[in-house]
Amino acid sequence: MNSLQTPSATLPEGRVPGWLAQVAEVLCDVMGSERAEVWARRVAGELERLDGVPFSVVHDWHASGLGPLTAEASARRGGDAAAHQAVRLLHLRALAGEQVAEPDWRSALEPALREVYRHAYAYAEAYATASGAARAFALSRGYDEIEATEYGETYAGSSTEANVRAHADANALAVAAATAAAFAAADATAYAATYPFAQVQACLRAHAELDVVKRQEVGSRLADGLADCLARAGVGAPA
Repeated sequence: MNSLQTPSATLPEGRVPGWLAQVAEVLCDVMGSERAEVWARRVAGELERLDGVPFSVVHDWHASGLGPLTAEASARRGGDAAAHQAVRLLHLRALAGEQVAEPDWRSALEPALREVYRHAYAYAEAYATASGAARAFALSRGYDEIEATEYGETYAGSSTEANVRAHADANALAVAAATAAAFAAADATAYAATYPFAQVQACLRAHAELDVVKRQEVGSRLADGLADCLARAGVGAPA
């Protein structure tokens, strides 16, 4: 994937790194066609200006855009703001030109990503499915309506919470390891292989769940922040 087309704007062929194409596709889909076209034209202009997208854009966007929005969602849900701030500070150090070691990235990323995936889990839908299935099972075994409902809710609470933990732990461990290696090496291809579009989707889910208007708002903030990072790239900033 190396280009992104909208009805009236195309990001220039050969100038779009894989990670940016992934992220742009998600953001354009969330924003809607009219808003996406305006944004894509702005990004296309920045890509034409740049002689390749420096990896500093990744650090800048995580430090000033994706990271703060993820922390905001976590804080609203009673999460650990310090975990997200620790990752942001590493991005700021890297943006300033410091070489941050892979183990440092990984130790910071794991707890932050664990929160991201926990908050992004479709809890309400999973709970409803588990509760309904358990209630139906109880009714088939002779429970009355009240007993079956209580059984369903008890089962759904314990099973869904366990699934949330397993989902968050597994994703955080896998993604933290791959992302830490990509960040430490400033390797855009390796970063694309971590599927950054999925982290954007997790951020959107953590913020808005299924609220379309809220998702558009958050998506626009992420998109504008990314365009701002591209605009800053190559203007006295380290690559």
